[in-house]
Order: sequence, then C-alpha cells, then structure tokens
Amino acid sequence: MVRSAVALDGPDTATASNPDKLPAVQLTAQDGDLLSNLDDKVQVAVAQPSYTVRILYRSRGTPLQDATDIWAHMGHSGWQFKLDVKLERQSGDPQAWQGSYLIPIKQLSASWHLETQMVFKGLVGGHERWDNKGGTNWTVAVEVAPGVGLVQALNPTYASTRELTSSLLLRLEALVAARLLTPEQGSVLRVLAWQHDMGLIKAYQEIRHIKDERQVAGVLAGRCSWLRPPGLNVVHIASEMAPVAKVGGLADVTASLAKAHQASGLLTEIILPKYDCIKYDDVKELKKMATLQVPWGPDPNRTVETYVWSGLVDGLPVYFIEPNCSERYFWRGKFYGEPDDGARFTFFSRAALEFLAQRQHEAPDIIHCHDWQAAAVGPLLKETYRASGLARTRAVLTIHNMAFQGHLNGAFLQHMGLTARAAHVTSPDIMLDGNALPPVPPNNAGNPYGHMWLNLLKGAIVYADRITTVSPTYANEVLGEEGKGLQHMLQRHRHKLAGVLNGLDYETWNPATDPCLPAHFTPEDTSGKRACKAAFLRELGLPFDGVLPGSNGHSSNGNGNGSESPWGPNGRPLIAIVSRLTQQKGLHLMKAGLKAAVAAGAQVVVLGTAPDPKDQAEWEALAKEVGAGGDARIVLRHDEAMSHRIFAASDMLLVPSMFEPCGLTQLIALRYGTVPVVRETGGLADTVRDVAKGVAEHEKNGFTFTAKDAPAVEHALQRAINAYRDGRTWWQQELMPRIMRQDFGWTQSANTYQRIYNDAMQ
Repeated sequence: MVRSAVALDGPDTATASNPDKLPAVQLTAQDGDLLSNLDDKVQVAVAQPSYTVRILYRSRGTPLQDATDIWAHMGHSGWQFKLDVKLERQSGDPQAWQGSYLIPIKQLSASWHLETQMVFKGLVGGHERWDNKGGTNWTVAVEVAPGVGLVQALNPTYASTRELTSSLLLRLEALVAARLLTPEQGSVLRVLAWQHDMGLIKAYQEIRHIKDERQVAGVLAGRCSWLRPPGLNVVHIASEMAPVAKVGGLADVTASLAKAHQASGLLTEIILPKYDCIKYDDVKELKKMATLQVPWGPDPNRTVETYVWSGLVDGLPVYFIEPNCSERYFWRGKFYGEPDDGARFTFFSRAALEFLAQRQHEAPDIIHCHDWQAAAVGPLLKETYRASGLARTRAVLTIHNMAFQGHLNGAFLQHMGLTARAAHVTSPDIMLDGNALPPVPPNNAGNPYGHMWLNLLKGAIVYADRITTVSPTYANEVLGEEGKGLQHMLQRHRHKLAGVLNGLDYETWNPATDPCLPAHFTPEDTSGKRACKAAFLRELGLPFDGVLPGSNGHSSNGNGNGSESPWGPNGRPLIAIVSRLTQQKGLHLMKAGLKAAVAAGAQVVVLGTAPDPKDQAEWEALAKEVGAGGDARIVLRHDEAMSHRIFAASDMLLVPSMFEPCGLTQLIALRYGTVPVVRETGGLADTVRDVAKGVAEHEKNGFTFTAKDAPAVEHALQRAINAYRDGRTWWQQELMPRIMRQDFGWTQSANTYQRIYNDAMQ
C-alpha cells in the first residue's frame, strides 16, 4: 500500500473487441488518498478526514463473474459495524464494479487507526452467491502517522510481524528488569509495540540480533517521544496452547484468540505451566527471566522458589511457570490425569498472579482465565491480590467444558492464603462443592478445613467479572442439565454470562497453503482435494478407482456386485471421524455410524484415542476386524499431521456428540470442503445448517440430526451418502465451494470478546 495521487497499474490493457482485454478500469487517487491493489480483484482507496473508502471489484474469474448485481459487504472494527454497499457496473469494463462508503470517526475505537474488511455478494441466475476470498476476506488497515498523514498499518496477522512484535515485548521486559530502561520508558515502549508502531518495530528489526543490551536500550529509549492512547492489556492464563501444549480444543482457542487480539491492537500475553512434555522445538528465544518466591503451604511463611521463563510461540509472547519444589508439579510426563491436579493448577494460578503483581510495569487490564485449571485465579485475585497491585485488573472466565470442574480439598485454603476468609469462601454459595466426592485424604483429617471439598470452577463463576462459554447454544444449555450440577449457580450469575462462538485459525488451517497436504485446493479450484483423497487412501491401503468394492481387483470384504460405480470420478464417499473416543463424543453413535456407512457403500477412517482402557480395547478389536478389508481404517493415536490429511481427503465428517460446547472439527471440515454430519447440540447447532432446512441457501452446509440413538445417525448419514451419489454436480460445484467460503474465522468473535473486556472494565 502506498500514498499516491496516481492510480496503481492494473491488468493488461487491449482493445474493446475482446472483453477480457478491455482497458483496465482504475480508481483515481486524489491528494492524501491511500491507494492499494489488494490483489488482482480488489482495489481500495481511503481518504481522510472522514475515512471515505472507495472500492473497485473485478468480478472476472470469480463466483460473481455472471452476476447482474453486486454488493460489497463491508465491516470495520472487527465487523462490529457493517453494511452492504451497492456497487455500480463501470462502462469501461462490464466486469468492473465500483462503490464507496463513509465511516464515522465515532465508530472507531481509536481515531488514528482504521481496519476494514470486505466480502462481495451478488445475484447469479436469481440466486445469491458470495466471494469471500476463500474464507479469508479482504482487509485494509491504515493509520494516521504524526506529520505524515495516512500510512499503511503493519499487518499483524502475518506471522513474521507478530513474532517481531512479541520478541520486542519480551526484550523490553528484560531491559526493564536489568534497569537499562526505566519502568516509565518500558511502559511507553510496550504501548507503542502492541499498537504496531512502524517506526519502533522497524528500528527493533535492525537491532534485534545485537548482543549488547545497553546499545539496544539506547536505541529503543530514543523512540519514546510521543504516545498514542493505549489499548487493553490482556493476559491469558491457561493450561494449554497450540502447538506446544495441546490436549484438545482449549489449546487452539488460547493461541487463535490471542493472535486475533494482537492483530487488532491489544497487548496480548499468555501464561502457561512449564511442563516437561512441552514441544520445546516450537518455542523460540526461550530464556529464564525472573525468580519468584510464591507463598504456598500450611505455614504462611513458606514459599516455593519459582522460575518464570519467557519465549515466543507462533509469534506470541508466552511466560512459563516452573516451580522448584519436591512435588515436581509439572514434571510428570503428561499434562493432566494426576491425583493432585487440583493442587498443581491452583499453585499455577497463584504463581501466575504473583508474577503479574511483581512485574515492574502497569498491571494488566484483563486476566482471561480458561477452564477449571485457571479457575483459582478468580478467588485469589479478589481475596488476596487486590491489595498487591492488581486492584484495577478484571477477571474474565471462559468455560470450555462444564464436565470438568476441578476439585480441591479444603486443606489447601491455607496454601492459597485464604484462611482468614475461609468462612466466606467455603459457603455453599461460593466454593463449597455439593456434589458427591471421594473421601477426605487421611493426611488432611486433622486440618480444620480438610473435611470439605472446594469446587474451583464454582468459585471462578462467583468471582469472575464476566463469564463466557464457547458458543451461544452452549450458554443456554449450561443453564439446564448441561450445567453438570452448577446450573443453579450459573442461573444466579447469568447477568455476567455470554456465549461467544470459537473461531478457526485460518493461518494454521488453510487448504491452499497447508504444508501437510500432498496437493492444495481452493473454492475456485477444488481439484487438489481429489488428489489428496487418492493419496490418503493409498496411505491407508484402501482402494480408490471408481469401482464398487467386491469387484475384480478389490478387497473381498466389500459390499458391491462388481458393476461400474455410481459414485463417479471421485470414488466412494470417504467419511471421517476425528475425535477423542469418549462417551461425550457419542461413542455408540460413532460405531453405529461406521457400520451404517460401510453398509451403504462408503469408506470410513477413524483417528483418535480413548482415555478409558476398556473403550480403547474395544476400538483396538474393531480396528483389527475392519483392517483387512477395503472399507475402513481405525488409527488409534494422536497425529496432528494426519488429521490435516484426513480433513483434506474426506468427503464427510461425522460428529455425533452427546454435548459439544463448541467443537472445532466441524469448522476445520468446512474450511477443507468436507461436509459435516452432526448432532444438533452446542456449537454444532450454531455452525452447521442442514441442506434441507429453511435457511438461506448460502448458509446451508451439512446434515444434522437431534436424537441420541442409532437410527438418527444412520438416517442422517444415508441422506448425505445419497446426496453425494445422486447429486454429484451439486455436491462438487455448489455445496463444496460454498462451505469452503463460509467465514468461521476469529474476526467477529474476537471483537465480541473486546466488547466483553470493555464491559468488565466499566
């Protein structure tokens, strides 16, 4: 993007006799305009002082090529404000469309920064069609630089820029700790860094690898001459973060939400336990930055020496908590599943707060706690750390799964420093657990609070300033039986509760660039998906040649009669199950669906593990049973790279969950053109719209069912298989490109979280 009064070069020009070689229609810039070709389809000009945005859209070669009318669907401030702008066809080129709209300054969170997104929709043959750049949208980001005017804002969604900014933030922390920068200088520079000040970031890029810290500090100190109004500082406290510490979807949400917020100008940091089983190859610039004495134990004077490490994970600043104690809390070779998990993560929560209270700059505005593992932050923050420098900090709790609540014996009230408030926090309305729990440990029998159990998630619900679940439907469900015993507590605090749909990280999950795939594909060219399917079936030892199984050259363990296949050139439908193999995920429906799909002529692949040994043994037996034929394969392990290949290769994804707070696999499936077949619950109900339901055509993206029995899943799968077989053209040319274009990224959800943060600060 450049500041210019001259239009940028467009496509090749030629004579009007050839419509593909018409003179290129261009936007004409005026003095002070910022003019940009976003790609060969979209050109944008932005003008001050009112932020007038002019758009030129070239529809040739897009889903809207034959449209009779086209609108730009515009949004700014994270899609908080949006409207449709009617575009006019240009006389110089019938496939060039132009329009403009005005953004009021009062709608911007910072008048000096504008980020606007756009997609396009039109009428083609009387039907609504969309072009959203394969689900990524077009984005323009501009800023007002003092003494310069409009300039391009650094795009913090690019991993390299994000990593550079995060590296700078960690370097500033170290320079302040070493007293080479004053706390005031450090605070100013942190604000400039998280607002992606171009001058500062470019200056740091030139000195990043200099070893002399005094020289680095001198250069950075010279950048403190002016300061913009600061944004929010958000610290995520979580037990997982992709890709370094991942068990489930919590890890993906922690990383993706932090990326989205960093891109929008928030200073976003993450605190994790320093497990011994972290993927340390994915942590850059790891170094020990502080040593703390964390109060912990029955003796109020006892402390645990604790190391704080800093590093970059996927370009984000992360702090790792490592206690040096005999319990070796995070040196167990695994993340969860220990008898003392309640104590382990309560210590982690207290150590994280101790670190934030002792840092030599302003306290964070928001501490965002994820699930029960960070739930102790709520009561500790309000009851203990308010007087330790965190008085203005607010707590936001996200509940990813109500089934896991975290239980802690009351003896640990002394470890938490809450004995003075014990009568309050152990009341039934605060943290006392009313559910049936294991007997009190014998060594706690003499403790005045050892006869009781605390529910950590319950306490977090009470003490949080705001509470979210990971989908709107799940927010309603937890007020009933899905509250798992805490529904009455949630009903009491429902004024703080909101459901915010998780998004998908489109950097990680992108079939056009995914390094795990043998071929790439887009909504405009899906041929690579067939290549991915053929390669993956070869990998599994399954046939793919357009002939029904059971005919010559095929496994005898098939269902066909040897005739030519009705499935067409893309072969039999491949149905995937990518899941933890647990009762919550609908184990009995998975097995029923597998058998029904194979009986209907489909192929099935299952990827997952069963935490329960009995379930694992049953799946191992089933894997042996189907492993010799040409119909199914069951892979019982966690394999991130294989999951990418499965999503790319499969035609359908089965998700028959009993309850599903949000679910990410159906969002990944949509991104990769794999049609989801799901049970309508939680986030599945919020994201998958049945192709036979009365919703807008562009929203239809899957097959759904509601009952929890085998006939329901069998019927839904049969509908999907019939549609794949009988509507091949519709499936390949309409349904698959449509679902790939649907936007389930983080932009809108991240903006909703920002509003929740702002509400919490009021």
